[in-house]
Amino acid sequence: MGEHEGHRARMIERLEKSTLYDHELLEVLLFNALPRRNTNDLAHRLLAEFGSVSAVLSASITQLQRVDGIGPSVASYLSVIGKILERFYLFDNENAHPNVYDAELFLAFAQKKYANMEQEVLDVYFVENDGTITGCKRFSQESSFQVCIQPEDLIQLLAELKTAGIVVVHNHPSGVASPSDKDEEMTAQMQVLCSLHNVIFCDHVIAANDGVYSYYFSGKMQGISKNFSLQTLLSSQPMKGTKPMADGKE
Repeated sequence: MGEHEGHRARMIERLEKSTLYDHELLEVLLFNALPRRNTNDLAHRLLAEFGSVSAVLSASITQLQRVDGIGPSVASYLSVIGKILERFYLFDNENAHPNVYDAELFLAFAQKKYANMEQEVLDVYFVENDGTITGCKRFSQESSFQVCIQPEDLIQLLAELKTAGIVVVHNHPSGVASPSDKDEEMTAQMQVLCSLHNVIFCDHVIAANDGVYSYYFSGKMQGISKNFSLQTLLSSQPMKGTKPMADGKE
């Protein structure tokens, strides 16, 4: 590995550790646009011209080209990244999930985000012990009449993430928010799998045009958690090799 490649590798390593200064972030950003050039000096010039990383990415293609060394290709590259960020903040953040799980506030979020969706989706949100929502995994099938999560997919998800709890949200695009028989079956199955991995199944929320349904607020979640826990299922099965009791005698 040459000195040029070695420097870039070290910068990427520091990027992973979040230890880069503003000019270094721009330097790394320009790696793809200028794969065979030292981008450090260019990053310094961009910051000197615009004053901040956000100002660089907000600048127009014409404004960017006023900086020595920035041609149409690099200017377009920086501009499109700025447009993507703009789209993220204007659109995606409107539907961003809450940082902390609160059952009532989450219900309002689910109604806003999912009630008018045209495609059926199923999202699994990951909740830590302190209530922090750390992420979301989406399951969807355009060719399927009803979206569901396969047991092996949920098992893999729970094993990999080692999350403390989950909240499941899905929508009924052309129906009502009340659960179907398939929803009831899926909820019970997910609870069994959560119990196997010592994960709390906080709620299953269904959204539709007529509103939202919450297994937690309906009171069903408590019963499902009790009846489909690993401990309950094991206690309901006779131990291998034993015989049923009759008249109080063995």
